[in-house]
Amino acid sequence: MPFPRAKALRALLLAVLAVAAILVVIKAGDVTEDRVAASLAGDARQRAEIYAQSLEGAIERFGFLPAAAALDPRVRQLLAAPEDPAQVATVNAYLKRLSRDAGAGVVYLLVPSGLTIAASNWDTSQTYVGQDFSYRPYFTEARGGRIGRFYAIGTLTGVPGYFISAPVVIDGAVRGVVATKVSLDSMETIWREGTDRVLVADENGIVFLASDPTLKFRATGPLDTAARARMERTRQYGRDDYRVIDLGLTETVGGVPLVSRSEAAPHGRALFEQQALPAYGWTLLLFADAAPVAIAGRSARVGAILALVVLGLIGLYGSQHLRRVRENRAAQRELEAKVAARTADLSAANLRLAGEIEERTRAEANLRETQGELVQAAKMATLGQMAAGITHELNQPLAALRGLADNASAFLRQGREAEAAANLTRIVSLVDRLGKITGQLRSFSRRSGTERVAVDVGAAVSESLAILSARIRDAGARITTDLDPAAQWVVFEPVRLSQVLINLVGNALDAVKGRPGAEVAVRAWAGEGQVVLSVEDNGPGLDAAALTRIFDPFFTTKPAGEGLGLGLPISLAIAREFGATLQPRPMPGGGLAFDLVMDVAREPTKERREAAVPDRMRQGISHVS
Repeated sequence: MPFPRAKALRALLLAVLAVAAILVVIKAGDVTEDRVAASLAGDARQRAEIYAQSLEGAIERFGFLPAAAALDPRVRQLLAAPEDPAQVATVNAYLKRLSRDAGAGVVYLLVPSGLTIAASNWDTSQTYVGQDFSYRPYFTEARGGRIGRFYAIGTLTGVPGYFISAPVVIDGAVRGVVATKVSLDSMETIWREGTDRVLVADENGIVFLASDPTLKFRATGPLDTAARARMERTRQYGRDDYRVIDLGLTETVGGVPLVSRSEAAPHGRALFEQQALPAYGWTLLLFADAAPVAIAGRSARVGAILALVVLGLIGLYGSQHLRRVRENRAAQRELEAKVAARTADLSAANLRLAGEIEERTRAEANLRETQGELVQAAKMATLGQMAAGITHELNQPLAALRGLADNASAFLRQGREAEAAANLTRIVSLVDRLGKITGQLRSFSRRSGTERVAVDVGAAVSESLAILSARIRDAGARITTDLDPAAQWVVFEPVRLSQVLINLVGNALDAVKGRPGAEVAVRAWAGEGQVVLSVEDNGPGLDAAALTRIFDPFFTTKPAGEGLGLGLPISLAIAREFGATLQPRPMPGGGLAFDLVMDVAREPTKERREAAVPDRMRQGISHVS
């Protein structure tokens, strides 16, 4: 009996639909995994940069110690007479006090032969006095007149640390070397509390910092003979066995590398991210948990299967309905009952849909909160970039405070109360200065709100330039301001407006840094119901292709490691949140300007004006121009 043609076509159609359904399920999972992997990779890159910046900050907070000690007259006098016991005792006491006050490790002084003649730990059982460190690279670099840096395990104590050294130059010749040892154990303690696996390898690929202690002093790849000989000569780690870490197998999901079966991530797949620390020749390796990728893929496939099942049921229902109508109109009542049952199912589906809508509303709220956190993270990154400048801002008043306090004490002992009172007045002034510096940073770093209020443009510009004062000096730029009195009050939020200004002025400073005649101008003028706040520079500007992508997240023209490409997208998002616009504008003859167009606000009453201006603005703010 021949197979009916209609049945053959139906069977072929069902087979095609089945294959299509399988492909849809597989594709849904793959697409979801790609998106989740890309999102996690972006988060991992940002965390890797934060880890790298934190490590650099932990080191550089002590970078000034050797150079400062090298300028001390007591140290220089001892090098002129290294055999004088009284001078040795004086320098030992000075170095011990310097180490204690700065919170650093050991600070010690070496003569050109490499022998230590004074140290902050002179009175301990593991004193460096009398030890010869001429084989250490940090000593030889400082002996050659350069700043020396080297991470190694102490040959005397067996405790690892980062060594920083500076030459003591007298009459144009290097007469000695001051060195300090910085412990980085606190960084590893912090890393162990997180979920990421963090490793830091030196230029030879030897892991010397790790959130997992079992991976320390192991190699990320085979070592060549020259590297082994160099480490043995400098006694860097005090060992000759550097087992290679099995980094596992690498696969790519959505352009993101995932590793599995790795000693660095033994519990499953992990995202792998590297962050270079070019100032030290190190590489930071981050292994982040990639379990959400597989979970998202499985969830998407299950969702696709459920959707196809629902579609299949709907299609089956329609087919049955049409067939029953054609075959037997007498079965209408039974069909209506089934329709009623199906209607109940649809009602339940509507309830589920309402739940999904509520869930989406919550997800949108979470997204807004996440955007707020990203804005906060960008402010923290800006503060991290200004850390070195703030250290300089604080060091000068602190040094002056110490000198004034010593003088006041001497005046009081001599009965010279008038001079002591004058010194105390200067100390109060310096303390007020320190309070303003830290108050600016504390106010800028706290989480800001989204309420639209009247904001004083001049105060916001002054505060932003004060926070950027260190970067302004570093860039060697001339800052000019031209603020129209008619453009004083705008509708915004004080901290958010400061953040936008800091991003725009910071980018302008990066653009003109090192250029002759570098200049950045901040202007404000009033239009019809609007205020235009413009940041202009005379840098090289951008080509047309770069201008079209300038607000794309993670797009940056800065060298690797100097920018995330998030400042302008975040600034644009903040502007839109407060009904403002932000547009780039090429300058005639080169350079680039950004125009922030905001709504004019009514001038508030005295009470509302004082409430709208933060305490840090009422205290008075100065900036360098």
